[in-house]
Amino acid sequence: MIMEEQDVHLRDYIRVIWKRKKTILLLFFIAVVASAVVSFLLPPVYEATLGIKIGDIIDVDTLEKELIESPIATSQFLKGPQILIEAIKELELPYTLEEFRKKILIEPVRETEDLVEIKVDVNSPGEAVSIANYLGTKLLERHEGIKKLYENKEEILARYDGQIRDISQELDEIDKNKVTIIAGYDEQIKNINVQLDEIDKNKVTIIAGYDENIQSINNQLTLLGNEIDNSNKEKVKLGDAAEALSREIEKRMESPEALSDAEASVLVGRLEGIESRWESYSIDIAEKEKRYANLMERLRETQLEKIEFEKTKDQRYDALLGEMRTIEQESTKFQRTKEQRYDTLNAELREAQLEKTRLERIDSVEMYNTEILVAAEEPKVPVKPNKLLNVAVTGVMSLLFGLILVFFLESLGKEKE
Repeated sequence: MIMEEQDVHLRDYIRVIWKRKKTILLLFFIAVVASAVVSFLLPPVYEATLGIKIGDIIDVDTLEKELIESPIATSQFLKGPQILIEAIKELELPYTLEEFRKKILIEPVRETEDLVEIKVDVNSPGEAVSIANYLGTKLLERHEGIKKLYENKEEILARYDGQIRDISQELDEIDKNKVTIIAGYDEQIKNINVQLDEIDKNKVTIIAGYDENIQSINNQLTLLGNEIDNSNKEKVKLGDAAEALSREIEKRMESPEALSDAEASVLVGRLEGIESRWESYSIDIAEKEKRYANLMERLRETQLEKIEFEKTKDQRYDALLGEMRTIEQESTKFQRTKEQRYDTLNAELREAQLEKTRLERIDSVEMYNTEILVAAEEPKVPVKPNKLLNVAVTGVMSLLFGLILVFFLESLGKEKE
């Protein structure tokens, strides 16, 4: 259903257009003919283009180069009433000041800082070239006058001499300071290496001393341990002997034969002797065990001191290594920085010498002067009017207007019915 309605509407449109095709074609014909006639009757406009590079002026104090004037100032100067009035008079141009200003376009070239383009649109190709060349010549004269006013060749040469002298002195100072400072860095690295060697030697000696002490203590502990074992064995033997003697005394006392006083005294004396020796061994063992414990404490302390010494020496060694790496990095960075500065100064020195030599050979006005990069050429073809484009645009617009008109007339006819 929707497709049928669309077909009906489309057929209606085609019908209306076909019905009033004469009106559409008449409007199209009239518009195209009128556009063609007007385009051929309009006077042709020719465009001449002149490209100028704005020169630099040298600052006597800093020797820095800067534009003689900005593109905006250049445009304001060339489109100023004084220059335009002079151009009208000298070139005998048939324009008023405002008419003439509209025919001139002065603008900087895109993405540049020192290029200016002068465009002149007039009805005569020769006149366009004459105006462009006149404005270019006026700008060259203005910039030459500015350079003569502000630039002094003798002062600039003297300033270059001073700059070359200062750079040469700084280069000499860099050479001297570099040798001295690098020697200082090398001396620091040498001293650190000496300390590292001393740490290595002392560490070996002191560690050997600690190992010797530990070995001596271990030997004493072994010897003392053997003595304690032997004493314990003797003590056990004495205990066994005392126990055996006690049993013998008990048996003799239980036997029907009574002990004489002499025998009892002998047995008691033997038992007391054994007990005395057992006590003596007990005391001796206690003392040796105490000495053994003291030696063990000394051994632990010595081992801890050795470990602490090794740790401290390692920390000091690592600290010295870190310090040496830092000094080496500083030395490398210093040398790189000085070399970069040295290269920069050498480049500045060469540039200053070249600029001075160039200035000695030519006048300062001719250095970095404003110049015409693209000369104005007489145009062969006008830029306006574009007859073909005008006729084509008019034809398309007349067709659109004709379609709108016939549909409007058709709607009016339906309303009357």
